[in-house]
Amino acid sequence: MTSYPRDALTLRQCLGQQPLALTQTFERARRLSEISLALRDWSPEPWMSQIRVANIRGDTLVIYSASAAALVPLRHRSAALLSWLNDRYQLTCTRLDAKVRPPLADAKG
Repeated sequence: MTSYPRDALTLRQCLGQQPLALTQTFERARRLSEISLALRDWSPEPWMSQIRVANIRGDTLVIYSASAAALVPLRHRSAALLSWLNDRYQLTCTRLDAKVRPPLADAKG
């Protein structure tokens, strides 16, 4: 018979017991989410609610937008955004790759 511990573990504790690759993946996702949320600190404009950080690949910040309209002002201010993110998060991004990717539809049907 398998014995189970009585005390529940936090997600962080569970992941700490997993292989290193899974822990690194979780930390990367957490950081991307944190950076995405911080975009509202950079600009409180309404179109920023359409923007999310999808990835950081080398020197490229990948941004997804729910609408093409939000990408217009973003592209005009991309240098300022990259500079702000590089300063705040010690990134080395010099390029912005912005794409329209609407959020997934609600699966409740």
